[in-house]
Amino acid sequence: MKNKLFISNLDFSITQDQLEDIFNEVGNFIGIVIATDKDSRSRGFAFVEMKDEESAQKAVDVLNNREINGRPMKVSFDRGKNQDNLKAGEKAQGQVKEQLPPIQRMQLFKKKKKLDPFIDDPNLTIDYRDVILLSKFISEKGKILSRKLTGLTAHNQRKVAKAIKRSQNLGLMAFNK
Repeated sequence: MKNKLFISNLDFSITQDQLEDIFNEVGNFIGIVIATDKDSRSRGFAFVEMKDEESAQKAVDVLNNREINGRPMKVSFDRGKNQDNLKAGEKAQGQVKEQLPPIQRMQLFKKKKKLDPFIDDPNLTIDYRDVILLSKFISEKGKILSRKLTGLTAHNQRKVAKAIKRSQNLGLMAFNK
């Protein structure tokens, strides 16, 4: 299993195609995975699986310290997260080396952004007489919803809360139940 490589000190703007071109010069590879954060930006390192050990060794010899976009990339054999990382003299007793799955770019939960309707529509204003609009920001029990639930900016949240209270004081809207 000496055909997996760890590439570090990569430029953050490097693409999959650029890495594929670089490793095609050295030999055949099976796959390249660039590690990214949740916003799909490069984290500066990647994993490459070469077809055989000879091409992996050639890649380490030829591409280590090669400058790409002004940064010398480091190419070494992937040690994994298991007993390969143990110091000399230490032995893991009874541990079986497990195969790690390849890194996959998958986002489990996508956060929905709640947008402030007053920013989107410049004609929309916060008015204490607009009971229909203000009722969207009140819970079933008659309490004013939090910013987390409404998606309003802090400024607009204060304006909405003021308008709701004024509307309630004038009798246009019902008070809390």
